[in-house]
Amino acid sequence: MSPFALNLEKPKNDNLLVSVEPALNGFGSMLLLAKDEGSSPGIHEWVTKTRAQMTQDELFRHKLVIIGLHYAVIPTNNWSSFEAYLENLEKTPPSAFRHSLLDSYSKICITNESLVDKDKPVDWDEVLSSPANYVGFLKYRFGEELTDAEVETRAYEYVIDPAAMKQLITGHMRWFWKNHLQAEWTRVRNLLEESAKAFNQLDYSDMTRADLMRYITGKEFEETKWHGEIEKSENLVFIPNAHLGPYIHTLKIKDTFYIYFGAHLPEGSEIHVPELDRAEIVSKLSALADETRLQILRMVAENGEMRSNEIMDSIKLSQPSVSRYLGQLTANGYLQERRVNGAKAYTLNRERIEKTLKAISAFLLDSVKV
Repeated sequence: MSPFALNLEKPKNDNLLVSVEPALNGFGSMLLLAKDEGSSPGIHEWVTKTRAQMTQDELFRHKLVIIGLHYAVIPTNNWSSFEAYLENLEKTPPSAFRHSLLDSYSKICITNESLVDKDKPVDWDEVLSSPANYVGFLKYRFGEELTDAEVETRAYEYVIDPAAMKQLITGHMRWFWKNHLQAEWTRVRNLLEESAKAFNQLDYSDMTRADLMRYITGKEFEETKWHGEIEKSENLVFIPNAHLGPYIHTLKIKDTFYIYFGAHLPEGSEIHVPELDRAEIVSKLSALADETRLQILRMVAENGEMRSNEIMDSIKLSQPSVSRYLGQLTANGYLQERRVNGAKAYTLNRERIEKTLKAISAFLLDSVKV
């Protein structure tokens, strides 16, 4: 179960870092696949292609391990490689997997109802007395929307049998690494290292954490639902990921917040990596490769600013569909969002459109000159 859902004072440079983080990076890509994020514009095609190569049983097992047993399997140390992380899994006692999972659940309260129990001990004998009680506990803590009853019911079978849990986790993680992730990691590792290197060459001494979030990820600090926790976190680490595109994911481990962002180079960087440039252009253009999203952009451009309900009325689509399109366009930076009397209002981000066109021109025309 994963609640996905990754200091506004002057930052301490020794506590701020852009890092490849091999184990967490690979796990982040596995999470994209488990959550079936491939349909979102800008997500790298590796996610969709890998899902297509897996059987339904393999996909369910993947979801079971990565989401159902999320806190038992997530890398909690700065492993030098994904293989080192796998070796550690195999050395870990079965009871430790279960302890990590249940200890994390005891500390997480997302729903308003569960917040009153935040500091109360959990009666695990009661929670684990039946699959229904276990799933009910997760729904109470995380909410209906973030709880997959089918996955969590199966996960219960492993929570009450730690030896079977370890066997499932280690077997699946080894299998996925060998069959799907290892070759991809070999392809993208140098790109990620170049991205991290370019960002780490910059001077961030005059930036706040909000500035850093905006500069590195292109997102406003307040756009993350965890911004309050990020503000309190002792350490902040940014992880460039080859598959995430224009989106961000956040993850807290102990006193460190990790923020995944789509690997790219900082604006004005003297480092040039054509494949990173190409990936960023593909990510940006994918958001425009849809008739409805283009229609929304055109309407907003013509009206100057539109609220979400006005857009919904104009294009005759359901609220969830419009919200999804608006979220995608905002994530890609083509729309800017603000609240007006409690409602979300959108304006066209002309600067992002101009930068996209310039990036395409530079990538194609400058390469011709060379």
